[in-house]
Amino acid sequence: MTDSFEARLQAFTEAELRQYLQRYEEYRTHAVEAALAELARRGLVLSAEERARIQAGLEAREAAAQARLQRSFVTGLGDSLANRLARIRQITLGLLAAGLGGAMVLYLLAAPTGTNPLGYEPEDTKKYLRDLELYGGKVNVLATQFTRWWDSLWQGRNLAYTVAMLTALLALAFWFIATRRARELAEVEPDENRIG
Repeated sequence: MTDSFEARLQAFTEAELRQYLQRYEEYRTHAVEAALAELARRGLVLSAEERARIQAGLEAREAAAQARLQRSFVTGLGDSLANRLARIRQITLGLLAAGLGGAMVLYLLAAPTGTNPLGYEPEDTKKYLRDLELYGGKVNVLATQFTRWWDSLWQGRNLAYTVAMLTALLALAFWFIATRRARELAEVEPDENRIG
């Protein structure tokens, strides 16, 4: 929160300020503390029990957030944000190299799909499609086409493309989540572990 927030608090009514204190779980710690300070500046002092309850609730929330971050998989990647980000990049590149390398091997080892000895695929004939539609409707035709497409993703060279795409998605998801967690962890750690 910036100084403009404190300036805006001066225009709040007592009821609006007390809302910050009654529902302190929904607001940032800084906002609740600023509301407390503004009420004290106006001479509207809270009881010691209420102030202690709010402070205890804020401290418990902060402790729970820090504990959750400390249990994160990112904590084992280094002792500073710079080290963690470097390791995250290394792991992401390792995931990409392993997955794309595996996809390349699959592509090179996959035999090209042979043609049907009948010269056509029976599932593509008009009679077959008409029978499908007759017995199950258009949904049956669409479901059959989807099933054939899904099955084709896991065979031959299409499997290599599928593995490459899944690898890219996995690496991107890992990088995004790990980088975000590392930055969140850096915000709650002591200042000596932070970078620039």
